[in-house]
Amino acid sequence: MNTAPTRHEPPPNPGPAQPRRAGPPAAGASRTGGARPGAPATAGPAAGAPGTAPPARSAPGATTRATPSGATPETAAPTRRERKKIETRAALEAAALRLFAKQGYERTTVEEIAEAADVAVRTFFRYFQSKQHVLYGDMAMNITDQMRAALLARPATESPVQAVGAALDAMELGDPDQQQQVLDRLRLMERMPELGGTYHMIFQHLHDVIAEHVADRTGLPPAELYPQLLAAAAIAAIKAALAVFEAAGGRQSLIELRARAYSSLTAGIGDPPRG
Repeated sequence: MNTAPTRHEPPPNPGPAQPRRAGPPAAGASRTGGARPGAPATAGPAAGAPGTAPPARSAPGATTRATPSGATPETAAPTRRERKKIETRAALEAAALRLFAKQGYERTTVEEIAEAADVAVRTFFRYFQSKQHVLYGDMAMNITDQMRAALLARPATESPVQAVGAALDAMELGDPDQQQQVLDRLRLMERMPELGGTYHMIFQHLHDVIAEHVADRTGLPPAELYPQLLAAAAIAAIKAALAVFEAAGGRQSLIELRARAYSSLTAGIGDPPRG
């Protein structure tokens, strides 16, 4: 038996490594060894951070459009059904105002308004609660809720004068057709003073909403002078603007008139009293 010690030979030199044939890149990796553009990164800056590459471009024909993180979707255009509702409401309002001007508010019936707008009477009541509702319109009938929402949307850093003025700006009627309807209603109420009761009631409710909001901002009771004074200035600015707008036949800007009136009336009000 061979008792010589076993000699361990070094392993043969395999020579330089032969490059392997590249296969398809793994998910998230590029052929150059870096992260594939658009793939989730395992480390480094977050996507969209300054200094990072822009996101990968969508493939041709893709319908999904990339939006920044946190972006809100764009407002969708009205559907055909929604457009039809808007047109029907506008037709009812226009027909009612024509009939009111021609034969008077009291002598005009809901049936006549529906017939003039070429709709059924039940359709009228889907859009308006009453003949009075169609006279003043949604803007006037719901103006207190709209004003309350506009005031609540104002930041706490604004002064009461600024907050009320900005809320009035947010509620302005910039559309020419809407301004024409305001003018038609003002002319109608001028010819029919009996309709003024609801008109003044709407403004009183609006005054109360403004005074209550100013009181909440200042910690004063709504019946104190400062909330009442600021609310009165806001209402006076609206009424003055409407009066000039009507006298000018709608040829002056209702928005500018109201803004100028409010600025003039609140110039001396200033900040609320302290303590």
